[in-house]
Amino acid sequence: MQTRYPIDGLTMPLLTEPADGDEGSPSALIDWASGNRRKLDEWLHRDGAVLFRGFGIDSPGTFHDVAAAMRPELMRYVGGDSPRTSLGDNVYTSTEFPPELEIGLHNELSYTHAWPDNLFFCCLVAAEAGGETHIADGRRVLEALDPDVRERFIERAVTYRQHLRDESVPGPGKSWQESFETSDRAEVERICRAQDMEAAWSERGLVTILHNPAVVKHPHTGDACWFNQTDLWHARFDTVKEQESKRRDEGEEEPLGCHACFGDGGEISIADLEAVRSAYSRTEVVFPWRAGDVLVMDNVLAMHGRKPFRGPRRVLVAMA
Repeated sequence: MQTRYPIDGLTMPLLTEPADGDEGSPSALIDWASGNRRKLDEWLHRDGAVLFRGFGIDSPGTFHDVAAAMRPELMRYVGGDSPRTSLGDNVYTSTEFPPELEIGLHNELSYTHAWPDNLFFCCLVAAEAGGETHIADGRRVLEALDPDVRERFIERAVTYRQHLRDESVPGPGKSWQESFETSDRAEVERICRAQDMEAAWSERGLVTILHNPAVVKHPHTGDACWFNQTDLWHARFDTVKEQESKRRDEGEEEPLGCHACFGDGGEISIADLEAVRSAYSRTEVVFPWRAGDVLVMDNVLAMHGRKPFRGPRRVLVAMA
C-alpha cells in the first residue's frame, strides 16, 4: 500500500492505493484488510476517513467481502429512517432521496443508541456530475461552531422525536415495519427498550422519543466530536428530510415525520441551526468518486452527506 493526502492542506481522507508496481484487485485488498485491521484503526483514529482506490471493487458481493474483511460483524440498518434498499448480507444502497436534493452532513444513526463504529461506502457507478459523498471532521466542526451555540448544545443535549407511520397508512418517510425491518410489534418494543428509546403505538403508527448528547468523546482517542443530526431532523429547517416530510401543522399533537429539540424540551432556534450549517460549510471536504472506490469512515470522528447529482449513480453502504 502507498498512502497520501489527495487534497492540499487537509488530512481527510487518507488516500490508499496499490504500491507502485503492484496490481490492485479485490482479493489483494481483502488479503491486506484481513491482516491489517490494527493499521486501519490507526489511520481511522487519526484521520477519520480512508479512501481505498485502484482495487476494482465492482459488485455488492465483492464490496461485502471487503467490508467484512475489515470488520467481520456487519450490522443491519435497524431503526434507520433513511430510504434505502437492502441488497442482502447487510449491504444497502446509499440513501435514495431524489438526486436534486442535498443530504446534509450527519453521523450515521446518531439519533439512536446503537450507532455503528464504522461506515463503508463503495462507488460502483460515479454520477455524470455531482453526487459526491462529502465528509467533515467532527472535531473541526466543533471548533468551527459559534462558542455560544456550541455551549448550548453541549449543556442541553438533543431529543429526537419521530412518528413512524404504519405500512397501511399513506404519508411521508418509512413505515415502522421498514425502519425496524420487522412486522413483529414485540420485537420493535424489545429493540426500543434495549436502546432506552421511549415508544408508544398510535392510531397511525409508532411514536418514539430518544435523548442523546450533541457532542460525544471518541471511545479510543478521547477527542470531543460534534455528533448528531439535529438540523436534519428539525421539522421547520430547510433540509432534505423536511422537504420529503409533512410539515408540522399548528394544533396537530403528533404529526407524522420527525423533529429535534433540546434535551430539556426547549425548541432549537433557526438561528442556531443556521450556525451549525455554516460550520459545516466551512469544514466540509468534497472529492470526486471513481468507480471501484471504497471509503471507510470512523462514524464518530467523521460526518458524511451527499451532494446533488445528475445521471446514473450507484453507491452502496455497509456498517459495523
